[in-house]
Amino acid sequence: MKIKILLIIVFLFYPLSGEWLQYEDVVVNSPFRIASLGNIKLFPNEDAFIFKGKDKNYRSLYKVSLPSFDTLRIISGAELLYKGDTLNMDDIIISNSGTYILIINKKKQIWRHSFSGSFYLFDIQKKKITSLGNGDPHIRNVKFSPNDKLIAYVKKDNNLYTYDIEKQFERKLTNSGSETITNGHFGWLYEEELSGYDGYRWSPDSEFIAYWEEDESMVEEFNLHDELKLYPELKKIKYPKVGRSNPKLRIGIVRAKGGGRRWVNTKDKKEYYLPWMKWVNDEKIAFLKIDRIQKEWKLKVLDKNKGNPFSIITENDRDGWVDNDGQIYFLDDGRVIWISEKTGYKHIRIAKHSGSREWPITNGEWEVKEIKHIDENNELVYFTANKESTFENRFYSIRFDGTDIKLLTSESGDHQIKISGTRKYFIDTYSSMKKPKTIILKEIKSGETITIIDTTEIKQFLDYQWSFPKLIKFPSLDNQVTLDGFIILPSNYDPQKKYPVIMHGYGMPGTQIVWNRWSNIIHQYFAQKGFLVFSMDTRGMGGRGEKFKNLGYGNIAKYLAKDQLAGLEYLIQEGYADRGRIGAWGASGGGYFTCLMLTKNGPYFKAGVAISPVTDFRLYDTAYTERYMGLLKDNKDGYDSTSTLKWIYRMNGSLLLLHGSMDDNVHSQNTFMFVKDALEANKDVDWYIYPGKNHGIYGDGYRQHLYRKIFEFFEQKL
Repeated sequence: MKIKILLIIVFLFYPLSGEWLQYEDVVVNSPFRIASLGNIKLFPNEDAFIFKGKDKNYRSLYKVSLPSFDTLRIISGAELLYKGDTLNMDDIIISNSGTYILIINKKKQIWRHSFSGSFYLFDIQKKKITSLGNGDPHIRNVKFSPNDKLIAYVKKDNNLYTYDIEKQFERKLTNSGSETITNGHFGWLYEEELSGYDGYRWSPDSEFIAYWEEDESMVEEFNLHDELKLYPELKKIKYPKVGRSNPKLRIGIVRAKGGGRRWVNTKDKKEYYLPWMKWVNDEKIAFLKIDRIQKEWKLKVLDKNKGNPFSIITENDRDGWVDNDGQIYFLDDGRVIWISEKTGYKHIRIAKHSGSREWPITNGEWEVKEIKHIDENNELVYFTANKESTFENRFYSIRFDGTDIKLLTSESGDHQIKISGTRKYFIDTYSSMKKPKTIILKEIKSGETITIIDTTEIKQFLDYQWSFPKLIKFPSLDNQVTLDGFIILPSNYDPQKKYPVIMHGYGMPGTQIVWNRWSNIIHQYFAQKGFLVFSMDTRGMGGRGEKFKNLGYGNIAKYLAKDQLAGLEYLIQEGYADRGRIGAWGASGGGYFTCLMLTKNGPYFKAGVAISPVTDFRLYDTAYTERYMGLLKDNKDGYDSTSTLKWIYRMNGSLLLLHGSMDDNVHSQNTFMFVKDALEANKDVDWYIYPGKNHGIYGDGYRQHLYRKIFEFFEQKL
């Protein structure tokens, strides 16, 4: 009890003295030491992880055993000598047995997740290095076979290859690769919105590979203009905008050592996506088929050698969309476990191998987020869910029959889970609004703490006038629902004063921005500058079930605009906000949110900063937009209402737009079109285009400039 009273006293009185955050603290060099394990990779089939050394040991690789934390150097810089040159270790891939490590050299980003590079095979026991493709720097999507005898990859010719480790022999498995046809690697749309870049699957026995052949010849190209060359160059992307032609896919099955290719029959009169595939066992393959408007998916299974695929499970949502989360698992006895929304909330279900009978494992008015592990021997599923609170992910286990649900993370807050290779332990990284990040090693069956790996000292934040967020609830303007949000009060808040408000938003369908997590340093800087920071989850966002989520279907702007005004009204009624000084900011979907606030909600907003914004969803891609909006030909009114360009006439405040010139995701075309219409309407708009930068606008000088402009803009305008 004395400890609790002391903590209350500290929270109440500590901020009255101490240091203030400076711009450099926020953007250049944070004064806070945050608990961290660094960039670790879990070691397969062992209770261990690997990390790369720092400073003079940056070319070394270390293995840490759990729970002892004994550390062993498994690669030294001296062992990375290959043909007279010492290799840089940009990244690594660990083989399934832990026998080999692939060293990635000259790693070069392609799109958001995909990359190419030179790959070198390091035998941990023999200390021997072998080059894949003679150091070819264009190799990508590299994966070991399950038995670690072969390696598969895609080369610059867009064909799939395998490499026999023992024989040191390369085989070409496909021949159709071209500028528009890719085997084993997805193009932009599937990588960004549907599947990631990985376009093939090894069979469990390592004998076959099932792969996607993607034909983008019918997809229109979008050109990015690189002005940083002496003569500007065009970078072309196969990018299908709303209503345009999508790439066509087919699934092939080929022997890993060459020959015997078979094409799977996936034909349909309607347009569809093929975003997911997995081997059921050595003989059968399963894949998902989703209609273009993404209202229904079918799980199909076929024999690798003969016959047509047949459906075993179907999910549909007439009022919204079906999620493609990849959370489908086949048990050794043929049963299937997956995440379904059939009850109105995301829950785990199990079905017989034929799909003829299915039943729920979890149930209730809460949502499963992710299946982390399935223990078939003990018939247990380990998963994360928001059962304790809409604002928290916790870790649980439950029996296949739906009994004996156990909470394995008792601490309040939002938890991220990494499970060790033998599935005996898990690393729990969590924080809350009141407690900064903590990292704990726990026993998986009970959730009991084995050791505290790292903690974050709270005193360092109190030294810097930290303002703790507060969760709030308030009614929608139509009194139909109760909405959730959080506020961060200005440092040294005076209840007698009214403050300028900065709303931070995202608001895209099915997402969530209100979490019981440790606060953002940028928001703390705003608070120290005298702003009240506010965020909320509107109708159409996630975490509260299918019905709540689907309210945004067909018109993303409808409740995103209405419910933010309910939040603003709450702040005004509670005496927090100066109604004449309201601002908004966000990036990507949050950039759209900001433009929407300054246009459709224009009479209420004085200033906003939009980073990489979508300004009209007609300019965005098919798979993402049509999932939430339907087809343009069927929903023109919805698209019109969602476009911020249509609402510029309501804009009363000042807007700053920031965009990268080489943004392959949300094209800077969005910003240019908004600026054009705003200037023609005599509205107050400023903009910066960052040369050569993509969607994230990363890079030290660029990032510093971006945040400096954000901070200066709000101080000037609010």
